[in-house]
Amino acid sequence: MIIAFEGGEGVGKTSHADSLCSFFSERSIPHIHLREPGGSLISEEIRSLFLKDRLDLITELLLVLASRRQNITRLIMPAIEGGKVVVIDRFFDSTLVYQGMVGGMGVETVRKMMELSDTLMRPDITIILDLDTAEALGRKGPEKNRFDHMGMEYHQEIRKGFLSLAPLPGHYIIDASRDQAVVNDDIVSVLEDCGVLSGL
Repeated sequence: MIIAFEGGEGVGKTSHADSLCSFFSERSIPHIHLREPGGSLISEEIRSLFLKDRLDLITELLLVLASRRQNITRLIMPAIEGGKVVVIDRFFDSTLVYQGMVGGMGVETVRKMMELSDTLMRPDITIILDLDTAEALGRKGPEKNRFDHMGMEYHQEIRKGFLSLAPLPGHYIIDASRDQAVVNDDIVSVLEDCGVLSGL
């Protein structure tokens, strides 16, 4: 079981993924939590390169897929085979949106690159955290990466990209403008309603 948290910068993906993992821990549900790019030792090294400077778009995509491939082989598949839930901060949808839609490579080209690199793995559940772009960027802390410095129009297009994927199976939009506890409860309710928790 893979549960991915998606959305633009500052919507609270990491915080809500952490909260869900705490929920699982309280109920002794085995799980792992990772981020993308990042997760394994090598993937974290890739992340530092990915976030440093503006990259050629193909280089950017290849770095993301290299990190994902490392995670799939070293973390994700062993966890799934061991009966654990995998909670991921960014995954399949982020690649489609950032590199495919907004980056300009095209969704089908990105999908093809995933197929060729054996990284086309779709989550079972995708939680899209949605928030007004200006409010989301205002929530960001002092630590900035290169994406935080992109203009408002860029981030608005990112938001539109994620919302365009919402009709896909297994996708759920959560209003992230509310209190964190309320949003956390909504996320748990989604998992209950789709029968995920009953199978854990």
